[in-house]
Amino acid sequence: MAKSQSSQSGGQEAQLLSMLASRSCPHCPDGELEQGVYKDNRAIVCDTCETPRVQLW
Repeated sequence: MAKSQSSQSGGQEAQLLSMLASRSCPHCPDGELEQGVYKDNRAIVCDTCETPRVQLW
């Protein structure tokens, strides 16, 4: 992958994670989605039930 493609991809990934953070978890009534790590990958996970919603690798 070219360097410019890699930096564009990283920016898009960060934007996606930011857009999803702080939303309500669809799996549990009290959870909120936050940026974190799931299986060693950047992810959006619920702060209560720890269910991943998005995983980037």
